[in-house]
Amino acid sequence: MIRTQPAGRKPTSDDPRVLRSRGLLQDAILELGLEGPVDGIAISDITGRAGVSRSTFYDHYTDKETLLADAIERHALDAGISLREGGFDDGLPDQPPQFLIGYVQHIADHAQLYRNVLGAHGSAAVHARLTRRIATILAEGIRLLGEHAPVVSGVPIEVDAAALAGAMLAVLTHWLERLPDTPAPVVAEWIWEILTRE
Repeated sequence: MIRTQPAGRKPTSDDPRVLRSRGLLQDAILELGLEGPVDGIAISDITGRAGVSRSTFYDHYTDKETLLADAIERHALDAGISLREGGFDDGLPDQPPQFLIGYVQHIADHAQLYRNVLGAHGSAAVHARLTRRIATILAEGIRLLGEHAPVVSGVPIEVDAAALAGAMLAVLTHWLERLPDTPAPVVAEWIWEILTRE
């Protein structure tokens, strides 16, 4: 069965060989991303680390940016992290929800990788993918909250969510680069205060 894929990623099937090749490529770029800035990673570095040919890379991806974005997303999902967990049926809690603490802790556990990916020499594609993903989740949350306590605003929900997603990633990036000794739960509190500030 062929599935629709984001631009840069070629259509795939559920064939175990396809999944294995993608997994090898994603593991390789994550290892390389842990070792240094991602803008210096070449396709030959990825294929050499993965033990596959260059043509195998291009069978699955058109560029390394999309590969890295896929790998980062899979990395978080493999760790059991989903920003979609935990609804707000009873309104906004005073403290950060567990899913947010878990997500920030996941980033803390892999700080060097995320520092290399989100930093100045990181990946614009990964940053954009994370921003879109977080903005989508935040927009859903804003709509859900609006069902319980409607808020009149001239700002469209998608614009509000995009602004908040950008703020969240800015906090994460600043923390990784400038305040790395701050515990993840404290960073989650910072993010939650920004997200819920009226």
